[in-house]
Amino acid sequence: MWIASSTIYINRRGVSDLDSWWHTLIGDQIRHGVPFSQLGDSWSLYHDDQFWRTSQWLTELLFSYLHSLSGWHGLIIYRNLLGLTVLIWLSREILRGRRFLLAFPLLILTTFMVAPLVQERPALVGLLFTLALGRSAAIILENHALSRSHWWWVPATALWANLHGSWVLAPAALAFTALALIISAASRNSRMRVPWQLFFLSAGTLVAGCLTPLGFRGILLPFQMADRASAFIVEWHRTRLIDGLTAPFALLLLLVIVMLIKRRTRTDLDLLFLVLLWTIFASLAFRNLGSAFLIILPLVLRRFFPAASPQLSKIHWSIPATLAVVAVLVVNPLSAASNQSIGKYLLTTGSEYRILNGYNASGPLLAFGGEHISLMVDGRADRYPKEWMAEYLRAARDGVGVERYIDEYKINAAVIEKASMAAHVFRYRLEWREALTEEKYILFIRP
Repeated sequence: MWIASSTIYINRRGVSDLDSWWHTLIGDQIRHGVPFSQLGDSWSLYHDDQFWRTSQWLTELLFSYLHSLSGWHGLIIYRNLLGLTVLIWLSREILRGRRFLLAFPLLILTTFMVAPLVQERPALVGLLFTLALGRSAAIILENHALSRSHWWWVPATALWANLHGSWVLAPAALAFTALALIISAASRNSRMRVPWQLFFLSAGTLVAGCLTPLGFRGILLPFQMADRASAFIVEWHRTRLIDGLTAPFALLLLLVIVMLIKRRTRTDLDLLFLVLLWTIFASLAFRNLGSAFLIILPLVLRRFFPAASPQLSKIHWSIPATLAVVAVLVVNPLSAASNQSIGKYLLTTGSEYRILNGYNASGPLLAFGGEHISLMVDGRADRYPKEWMAEYLRAARDGVGVERYIDEYKINAAVIEKASMAAHVFRYRLEWREALTEEKYILFIRP
């Protein structure tokens, strides 16, 4: 019942992530041999001296191959296979060898945290690595030692870094765990041994994560995104206490507090230290909540609720593939594509369009508008200077100074929100023709 409910929730709509469309097109360009320094330039009106580099080219390449084989259903397959694998892996970790009355509420809590994050986006790959990372950190803290298998995190981080930018969690988590081991030794009044091996492993993953087209700039990418995107992308906003995603995380913290009070032992100071660090990380942005949850959960399970048995039926791993195939048969991948009609209309005219567009309107326009359209902005938030983007979004939303962009970039079309002040500017002051309206967006054509 839980698996069926999770499948229904994950497949409640089609391709819904606004960036999935341009990620797929970037993958197409990589397949066709476009240099990394020129990816996306063919559809972008904005250019500067700073070359943009993709931080997730392997996932974009995967998107491209899936799309070429199965159309947009390919992204639904990706979402189901990886998303259900994450959820079923979590179910194994939580239910294995633990009392059902304790484990099942934890499983439901985890589902409410993770299921909303299961989207057809490169970040979904990062969830798998993050869960594995949290499990490794919990094992290291439990055994107070590294095993040979943990050194696989060096090549694993190199792979992760080319799949998604969340790889920076690996060196951070390993370094935090090393500090926790030092605290653990102090709290037990044992001879303190600095876990140099763990610090070396953390440094190794840091170097391995730089083996990407971004190089050492990949370390700074999360900070760059937080600085540039926090003003207009919700998931980069500061975490609020009252929110649907915050509630499961807060309940997990409440469980930790209750167990710490119940045990009343100094030997849990290492766990308290780690939970505090990851809670601070989670408070910095909404998108951090899921990652922090997946790292804290294995720590809590192994410390407070040790498993009585390590065994669970292997039949679990056949479920994601089965449900993914079933879901693909019933899901319309284009049901959430807001601008597909506008994009198809522009394609059928056969003309070239230089479009002033809203930030969230870019993906479907690129996917369905063909090769003859160029946009002012797309979903690559790390590509645009913070001040430039703030001024441009004000023009696209309120119409302030919009004439400057029309003249400078030779704009001949606009796709903006129909309820915005900018729509009134194009309709009444500039007297552009209203060509098509689709859901909350409207297409204006220059006379």
